[in-house]
Amino acid sequence: MQEVNNLNMSKRVSGFLRVKNEGIFIERCIESCIDALDELIIVFNDCTDNSEEEINKMVAKYPHKIKSYKYPYHVLGMYITQEEFEVAKNLPEGDPALFSTYSNFALQKITSEYAVKIDADQVYFTEQLKSWCDFLRECEPQKKTFKVFIGNLFSIYVSAYRLLSLKAGRVLPLLPSRLVRMFYPAYICYAKYLFSHDKACLALSGVNVLETEETGISMGHTLDSFKAFHAFNGCGDTVMFKMDKSVQFEKFIMPEYNPPYTKTYSVFEKFNAPCEKIMYIGFFWKHLSMMRANLLDQALNLHRIDKGAFLTIDKFRKLSYSNIMNQSPKNVCPLFQRILYAFIYKANKHILINYLQKK
Repeated sequence: MQEVNNLNMSKRVSGFLRVKNEGIFIERCIESCIDALDELIIVFNDCTDNSEEEINKMVAKYPHKIKSYKYPYHVLGMYITQEEFEVAKNLPEGDPALFSTYSNFALQKITSEYAVKIDADQVYFTEQLKSWCDFLRECEPQKKTFKVFIGNLFSIYVSAYRLLSLKAGRVLPLLPSRLVRMFYPAYICYAKYLFSHDKACLALSGVNVLETEETGISMGHTLDSFKAFHAFNGCGDTVMFKMDKSVQFEKFIMPEYNPPYTKTYSVFEKFNAPCEKIMYIGFFWKHLSMMRANLLDQALNLHRIDKGAFLTIDKFRKLSYSNIMNQSPKNVCPLFQRILYAFIYKANKHILINYLQKK
């Protein structure tokens, strides 16, 4: 695999977007994130819809920011057959058919010092994304302050809480929401301190929604063979990071996405973060994956039959995290995610609801 080019990188922020049949999402996604970014690298492959046309339209609109590249290989990534899955999982690292190699192809095109992954089926909270990209652009080594010290202590508490919950096999009670919100600004201050000293990556999260007459937040319910996504997504797989030669993706297979009863399979990418810690900085997007053509009819059918499957923003904002878990299937997502989201939601609920309520 080629090394990421880290020469002559300017103190800017690049997004990288990988596309395969994302035509219905591309314009909304780019319009929601482009103001925050200095550069957007788009790579695409195997598109049979209007994705390439949509990409060209956005390149023409933002020629000084967007660069697009066609990946010349067939990729065995998401929603593949069992036969393709058996081939992909045995391919050696760096094989051009792997989704991780495709992702590294995108990384090689980046010319900025900092980068963040952008997904086409996500509509970003522009102000939130821009405020953090501005921090990256202005980033200088920060001094240790008392607030950083408090943030470090709270970070230790959160790490201990996650570890103890994992050992207990359940989501243990976290501090009351008002205390989590009280200490979270110090946690963010500590996150910025670590990032400024190249010791942390910044992890972004989002919320899974179905858009009909109004936005509905998914509760992870099932109907027949269709399983809706859990309320939240983004648990360390989308990060803001500093580019260097060690940055790369590797092949990653998640058993929970390839259960025995599934009809399609996936071979993902795992990001090798060039940092000692990952700090979780809140909610940044609405995830619209259930609006895909192959999922939309099933999601709408679930919405019609099960009135609790997708909650309005008004109903959702009244729920505590425990309420959300009680209204979701126990196996809605892996335990480590349920534990992590308890912290992220309690710390950022008010911010999330504010962005969801904006038109």
